[in-house]
Amino acid sequence: MLIRRAVNLFKLTPEQGHFLRKHVATVAFWPSTCIIVALLMMMLLVSLYQSARQHHEAQAQTAARQLSEVYAQQIARAVGEIDHITALLRSNWEQSSGRFRLDQIRARDSFIDMRLAAVTLIDRDGIIVSSTMPGAVGMSVTDRAYFRFHRVNAAPDMLIGVPLPGRIMDKEIITFTRRLATASGEFDGVICASVGTPFMTSFANASTLGQRGMLAILGADGITRSAKIGNRVDSLLEPEVIPRLGTKLLAPTTSPADPGLFLDHDARFIAGTAVPQYPLHAVVGLSLADVALTLEATRSSYIGIAAAGCVVLLLFAIAATVMAVRIAWRKHREEVIRNTYRIATEGANEGFYMWGPVYGRNGEVLDYELVDCNAKGAELYGRQRSDILGVRLRSLYKGELLDELLALVPKIMETGFHDDEFRTNAGSVATPEWISRRFVRAADGIAVTLRDISERKRMEQETARLAEHDALTGLPNRHWLAGYLPLALARAAEGSRALAVLFVDLDGFKNINDSLGHGAGDTLLHAAARRIRGVLRPADSVARFGGDEFVIVIEGLVSDDDAAEVATRVSHSVSQPFEILGRQCKIGASIGISLYPRDGADAETLIRNADIGMYSAKSEAKGQHRFFSADLYRQLQHRLDTERELAAAIEEDQFIVHYQPRVNTHSGELVGMEALVRWQHPEKGLLYPGAFIDIAEASNLIVQLGEVVMDKVCAQLAQWQAEGRALVPVSVNASARQFDEGRVKDLCIRALRRHGIDARYIEIELTESIMANNAQQVFEELRSLHEIGVPVHLDDFGTGYSSLAALHKLDVDVLKVDRAFTAQLGAAQEGEVFFSAIVSMARALGMRVIAEGVETPQQLAVLQRLGCDEVQGYLVSRPLPAAEVVRFYGQRTLPALA
Repeated sequence: MLIRRAVNLFKLTPEQGHFLRKHVATVAFWPSTCIIVALLMMMLLVSLYQSARQHHEAQAQTAARQLSEVYAQQIARAVGEIDHITALLRSNWEQSSGRFRLDQIRARDSFIDMRLAAVTLIDRDGIIVSSTMPGAVGMSVTDRAYFRFHRVNAAPDMLIGVPLPGRIMDKEIITFTRRLATASGEFDGVICASVGTPFMTSFANASTLGQRGMLAILGADGITRSAKIGNRVDSLLEPEVIPRLGTKLLAPTTSPADPGLFLDHDARFIAGTAVPQYPLHAVVGLSLADVALTLEATRSSYIGIAAAGCVVLLLFAIAATVMAVRIAWRKHREEVIRNTYRIATEGANEGFYMWGPVYGRNGEVLDYELVDCNAKGAELYGRQRSDILGVRLRSLYKGELLDELLALVPKIMETGFHDDEFRTNAGSVATPEWISRRFVRAADGIAVTLRDISERKRMEQETARLAEHDALTGLPNRHWLAGYLPLALARAAEGSRALAVLFVDLDGFKNINDSLGHGAGDTLLHAAARRIRGVLRPADSVARFGGDEFVIVIEGLVSDDDAAEVATRVSHSVSQPFEILGRQCKIGASIGISLYPRDGADAETLIRNADIGMYSAKSEAKGQHRFFSADLYRQLQHRLDTERELAAAIEEDQFIVHYQPRVNTHSGELVGMEALVRWQHPEKGLLYPGAFIDIAEASNLIVQLGEVVMDKVCAQLAQWQAEGRALVPVSVNASARQFDEGRVKDLCIRALRRHGIDARYIEIELTESIMANNAQQVFEELRSLHEIGVPVHLDDFGTGYSSLAALHKLDVDVLKVDRAFTAQLGAAQEGEVFFSAIVSMARALGMRVIAEGVETPQQLAVLQRLGCDEVQGYLVSRPLPAAEVVRFYGQRTLPALA
């Protein structure tokens, strides 16, 4: 930029301007050297000045420390006198059993100097009963913090309060208070000595602090009791600054404190000393501005030296630079031809051309002719070197290409350089499809190099194609979709046509990928993509969105049924078995559909809404398709809100556990309980599992929630055990996700060890449906639980997956018959027959039977006759908090069963 301005200012020729730009280092050497020398000189002067300043600042820091120590002793004496007054008055009060009044001791002329502080006696009800301040008797101080403090704290020490507005003294005061107590030690009132806030700093003035020096009295709680700047009593410290002042006190330095600590933005040297015997600090801050006044003469002297040195160096730099440029210019003229040839012949695989100007009568440039080229250059034009030399630019190029080259010439001559990449057209004389061009100004001519880059361009195009396609499935990828869908929407808008976006998620893919390996998963994805592509119309498009997700775009949609038909074809095709690694694997597809323009006008919105539709289809029944609707969005938003609240609830411990007793069917003896989680929502109140368990299962929060419930149950058992109660087992429900991840055994072990509970007092309940997805994992986990002595209950028996063989393999200890079958007892003969069969089967397998949902004496009578082991239900008790369920301990026959 500076060289260009010099060219314009001195009206140099293009060659001279080019020379200056090329020899910037020569031009800049002496000025740069002088600048460095000037900088070194200034650094030396600054270093000397810094040393002087550090010396003065160190003296200021020492002075601040000494002053803070002196002031700390003075504060200790003043506060000590007040301490003595309050101690003496408390003694008189307690000796008189609360009948003492200030005027009594004053009448005996034995009172300590009352001018030191205003003294007030306050009874246990917060009413002033005696005071040295007129008009104070009868006032209430129950709202004062010191009264509330002494009422609940029996400490006899004097409490130094924070500044607060005085009600009688009509100014800001600091209170020194002691607790008054009866002979039995009960709270009997407060004695309060009050002083104005200036009292704490009255012994300091500007003669010692300086005009801007600061003295502040801080409590151990970090709150300022009193502060002054010079002779002015003020609170210039911002409240949020106090903790930072405390840090400064702990690690004092010779550096002034941050100006932001003070409202007047004046930096100060801070030092503090603890007041002996009292929770106070005397903090002194000496102003940096006061210290700086003593350095002003030194600073002015150094500035004068620096200015004189800079002028001398400037004159020397100008003279030396002029001489250096003249010498370099002579050398430049001698090397122009050699440099031109060297630049032109760089790159053996490039075509080289030297174009020289053709001048008119008036010296203007009319054209350029080819004065030299190499063999490669002639080859690129399909000619021999001898045939092309001497050809003019206007003869070699025609039409738009010639106009483009002529337009480049002024730019090349101005800047000295230009390069670009050029694609030849059908009328071009160049044979390659793509060439790279580089133009370099050489004196009055132009050196040109051409290189064939056709192969590189083809590779770039292939790379770009691969970047938009998925290597595994061969389908376009998400990057391609991001460019294609907006164009499809533009076409739909232009033709006033509808468009559909289908979001496809493969159901069951993760299980196959995890169980058979990623290789099998890749094979499955490739086969599924081929099937999806095979059922689409030629005009439809499909892209792999990521993982096991695909997005289908249907243009020219006539009706919603067209999109539904495509979704049905895709779902049916994907649901057919795949043969992977010699195994038959079955998956499904959940599909969400959004329509343009009904469900959105841009690609992001349509994909998001189709994803919401897919999410709804997957959550309701896998293998289905759903159109997006506003209701789906609200449902999803509600679900996401609930997930977020659930995560916060787990973090903030908003869950509690209720316990539903189980009793012996015949004796009514309490033999166990079932732990049932409840959410104590801060806004919605107590929520039952039906409001959040499904969402917890879907979001994987069920694992964390299960850990919370197990820990709370074991903690409660430990509490009952500590209270000397005879424990009974508590059953805890485990989710399918916990079994899938193999965490149930470890969860039990951690909780039992943490709270010191025997394994037989924890029972695990699982439902039959848990076996449907990963039965082998469940079997292994159950065996692990038996190894550590934790019994297992099969919950909701009769409603799900179990076969007799699977039931035997599960090796559970207890069958809990679903309440739906219990409800039929006494109402239909079939119910009794079914229940009798369950009891007989359980006996044969060595299992106990628990009937859930027992609500009537008639049902209980049938269960007693059938030999059911235990009952649970509202006939026994509703689920109760831990504090209420303890009444069942030791109660062998419950009233409800009598």
